[in-house]
Parts: sequence; structure tokens; C-alpha cells
Amino acid sequence: MAKKKPSTDEKLLKEVEDRFQRCQDSEAENRNLWKEDLRFANADPDNGWQWEESMRKQRELDKRPCLTINKVKQHNRQITNDARQNKPSVRVYPVDSGADQKTAEIFNGIIRHIEANSDADVAYDTASEFAVDAGLGYWRITTDYASDDSFDQDIFIKRVKNPLNVYLDPNIQEADGSDARFGFVFTDMPKDEFERKYPDRSEEHTSEL
Repeated sequence: MAKKKPSTDEKLLKEVEDRFQRCQDSEAENRNLWKEDLRFANADPDNGWQWEESMRKQRELDKRPCLTINKVKQHNRQITNDARQNKPSVRVYPVDSGADQKTAEIFNGIIRHIEANSDADVAYDTASEFAVDAGLGYWRITTDYASDDSFDQDIFIKRVKNPLNVYLDPNIQEADGSDARFGFVFTDMPKDEFERKYPDRSEEHTSEL
């Protein structure tokens, strides 16, 4: 019996699975370090995140002090406060003989409208804080329908609440990831909300998410 050839969808899913596995394998160690750095930068006397858990518990059993004096946060906030005062922005410049100053000004006006309409400052600040505290932060450029009864779409700059929900092509060379050939972006949601939004998904798949 001839072996059934995989369908186009099956080939696509296999490619997605292979790429995602490569991302996970490549980023596993860096993601663990990212979590450690984030905890260390946000440690305080209550959470004790600058102490190894075993050492902290032993000192508590011995009734010895376990102080946390976080000297990292103040220096990180100096950097992020400077970033707030000098926010990143997109500027269009006419740079060649065919460029038009008036057209560049129109594009700059459109970009400023997108940033204001998106509350882009929040996206920029969130990405900066994660990048300074733990080394990695993102924001996204997305589109959405202008209204429920329209096919027109607007451009938005959205914050990424959890940078660990993003995976990029592990073979990128550029620091900003602009040469990535693929990427994955995940959204966290409660299980009951997932089941309501995707009622056709099986219980088996739901429990794995």
C-alpha cells in the first residue's frame, strides 16, 4: 500500500513544530537567566529574591537575619527614567534625490497619530524596563479593525506584557531581530476563557496549554 502523502496543512504544522522546537532549544538557558535577573532586580526584604532559596530557609530555621538591600533597582531606574525623558520615536527623513520633504512630513504626522492613538509611551516604557532589568523587552506593531462594522484597519503599537511570550528565529544576526524569518507570539488566558472562545478545541488540547 502506497504511503499517504502529507497534506499542505500537515507540512505547515510540521514546519511550525520544528521551528518552535529550535526556538525553545536555543533560548532555554537565556530565558532561565532572564527570570533570575528580573527577580534579582526586583528583590525586596519581603520576597528575598536575591537569596538562594535553600540558604534563605536555612537562615530562617537558624533564626539568623536574611537582609535584602537592593542596590540594583535604583541604578536601573536611572536608565529607564532617562529613557522616559528621551523616548524612542520613528522619524522619516528625505535622504535621496527622489525624496520629498513634504511627503516625509506627512508620514511623520501619520506616525505621531499612530503613537498617540496607541498610547505607545506605555509600550515603549514597558519594553525598556524589561530590557534594563532582565535584558529583553518587546513591543508590537499590529493592525485592528477601525470598528465592528468596518473593513478599514488602523495601525497600533502594542505593549508586550510578558516578553517570554515571544520567540524569534534563533538564527538572527541583527540586534533588533529585523532579519528574523519567523517568530511566535503567545497570549496568556484563563482555561475557561479559552474554552469559551474556542469551543471546538478538545479537552486534551486545552489541558496542554
